[in-house]
Amino acid sequence: MGVYFNSMVRKIIVVAAIVLALISPTVAKSALEIGSPPPELKLIEPYLGNRVIILNFFASFSKSCKGEAIFLQELSKKYGKKGLKVIGVSFDRKSKKLKQFIDENNLSYKIFHDKKLKTLKDYRILILPTLFVIDKPGNIKNIYVDFDKNVSEALSKEIKDLLAPSKKI
Repeated sequence: MGVYFNSMVRKIIVVAAIVLALISPTVAKSALEIGSPPPELKLIEPYLGNRVIILNFFASFSKSCKGEAIFLQELSKKYGKKGLKVIGVSFDRKSKKLKQFIDENNLSYKIFHDKKLKTLKDYRILILPTLFVIDKPGNIKNIYVDFDKNVSEALSKEIKDLLAPSKKI
C-alpha cells in the first residue's frame, strides 16, 4: 500500500506541475487591468504613446454595437484632430455583412475584421460591444461593456478630459 500510495502522489505532483507549466504563461500574460498596457495588438501600436485610443470590439448584428458605432463616428469626427484615434475590431463572420454595416452607418474610422477571433482571448471579450480607452502614455484607462446613454455620457466626459491640455502648476 505504501509503494502504491507514493507512486500515486508522484503522479499527481507531476500532473499538477504540467498543468501549472501550461497555464502559468497564460496567467502571467493575461494581466488586463486599468492602468496596465493593453495586450499586444499591431493595429494600435503606431498610436500608443501619442494619442488617446478607443479600441472597440463589436459585431454588426448587435443593436448595441450599432448605436455605439454611430456614437464613435461622432467622437472620431469631433476629437480626431485633437488626438483621438478610434479603432474598431469586428467579429462578424462575413466580410460582406461588415462592409454593408460600415457603408450603411457611414463609418470612417479604422475597422479591422477579426473573423478568426484572435483578439477575443487576449482582450477577454465576453460581451459585445466592449470598448477600451487607452490613454496617451499607452495604458488602459477604462473598459466599457455594452452601450447605452450612461456609457455615452461617461465616455464623452472621459475623452474630453483625456484630451484637455494638461495644466502646469
